[in-house]
Amino acid sequence: MSHIELHPLSDDERDAVYDAVRASSSAWPRGVFDDRDSFETWVRRSDVTVYTIAQGDRVTGIGAAMDVDGDREILLAVAPDADADAPTEALRQLTVREAERPLYACVSADDRPAHEMLARIGFVEHERDGADVVYVLPPTLE
Repeated sequence: MSHIELHPLSDDERDAVYDAVRASSSAWPRGVFDDRDSFETWVRRSDVTVYTIAQGDRVTGIGAAMDVDGDREILLAVAPDADADAPTEALRQLTVREAERPLYACVSADDRPAHEMLARIGFVEHERDGADVVYVLPPTLE
C-alpha cells in the first residue's frame, strides 16, 4: 500500500477531489452532490471541515466532518481505483483529527464495506434512519 495522507483541501485540488467523489461508490448520504455547484456550496459551509485523501501524489478522495443536528458527523468518499486499505486508513486519520466524541457517521444500509470499515475503527450502530444506518464512535475512558 502506498502512503495515505489526509490534509486540508486546497483550491488546486478541488477538481480532483470532486472527480474522486463522483467516481466513488460512496453511500454516505451527506456526501452525495448533484453537481459541482452543490459541492462548492457544501465545501464553503462554515460547519464543514474538508480534507483531501491523497495516495502518494494522487488525490483519491475526500474526508470531511460537519455539524448535523448539534452533533459532529464524518463522511468519506474514495475513488474506486484507490488501494483497498485507503478508506480505512483515511477514516482512522479523520477520527484522530476530529477529537469530539461522540462522533457519528451515517451510511446507506446496503453499503456493507462501509459498515465493516466503521466497525474496524470502533464505531457501533446507534440507530436506523430509514434506508440509512447511523453509527457512533463513543467516548473512551482514559
